[in-house]
Amino acid sequence: MKQFLFGTVIALMFLPMIQHKFRFFEETPLKGSYQLSEKPPLNKESWFLGKYQEKQELYISEHTGFRPGWVRFYNQWNYSLFSKANAAGVIVGKEGYLYEENYIKAYYGTDFVGEKEVSGMVRKLKRIQDTLDQKGITLAVILAPGKASYLPEFVPDRYHQTRKRTNYQEYKDQFEKHAIRNIDMHQWFESMKNTTKYPLFSKTGIHWTAYGQSLAVDSMTKYVSNACHCDLPRYVLDKIVPSSKPWLDDDDIGRVMNLMVELPELELAYPEFHPSRKAKKTDPKVLVIADSFYWGPFNANVSHFLFKEGEFWYYNEQIYPATFTKETLVKHQNLDRKLKENKVVFILITDANLYKFGFGFVDMAAKQYGIQ
Repeated sequence: MKQFLFGTVIALMFLPMIQHKFRFFEETPLKGSYQLSEKPPLNKESWFLGKYQEKQELYISEHTGFRPGWVRFYNQWNYSLFSKANAAGVIVGKEGYLYEENYIKAYYGTDFVGEKEVSGMVRKLKRIQDTLDQKGITLAVILAPGKASYLPEFVPDRYHQTRKRTNYQEYKDQFEKHAIRNIDMHQWFESMKNTTKYPLFSKTGIHWTAYGQSLAVDSMTKYVSNACHCDLPRYVLDKIVPSSKPWLDDDDIGRVMNLMVELPELELAYPEFHPSRKAKKTDPKVLVIADSFYWGPFNANVSHFLFKEGEFWYYNEQIYPATFTKETLVKHQNLDRKLKENKVVFILITDANLYKFGFGFVDMAAKQYGIQ
């Protein structure tokens, strides 16, 4: 019996190595934004400098057999016993609601950049808005809601503190003072909190739900139609499919926690649409400079069907859809020429990113048009 147990233990110790070599069992990869290291080349220089050993150790660690399963077991252990999420920036709130820490900071105002910085940014934005008006381009800001601001009641007690002045409040006041065009979806979502039939934020996601984003898209298309005095194509609702299992990206942060057991979710709603008509040559083209809150509408083909193949400048860095085939960067473009291709330019930003308003676009445009 002792020999049998000893042999069993030794065999179990060798199983990860055998799985790593032969891959007898198919393993589900871990989810999230990461890149596994590649097997390093062995040569005289890398060996004697110690680089090969370092990279090989990392490679073996990341590719060892059954690693995804052990990671999920470890993450589940931490979540179930200690309400801890082993995912960067993810916070486990009350009743299973998940947050990212930067949204909590935005709600309490701990990331406030100050009145002076906001005032300077808005004054510059006003001059850019006026300059683009002269070129026949409408510039508008969309203030997207943040999950902690929308659902503060589920934020963990350890984060509770006296709320300070927030970037959202300061930007909203400065927009009114300087007549900056804006769509305040932050306030709009809060006003609908107790009246919407379906959730605007899920438990396990950080962005607005598919249902919430459909309301946002409808508001955006109406705004463009009014700004351009035209009848823009719109999505026509076919039906709404309810589901207690999240689809699309409604569980985006729950997914990257890599747990063994799926987290319970609210009953969510998934609208199904079709465009009211095909785009015409006379339709206005729309550029959206945005953070990740625009990924949902973009993946739903809003830019393609409704905004006349308009571009999405992700964090004012990569240009989509071009970057899907070859990375295309904003900094390599002629800004004036690119802006002139559009009738409307939106800067869409959630409260957690207001501390870096515009993602550099305001400074780029100011430089382009000689604005101090």
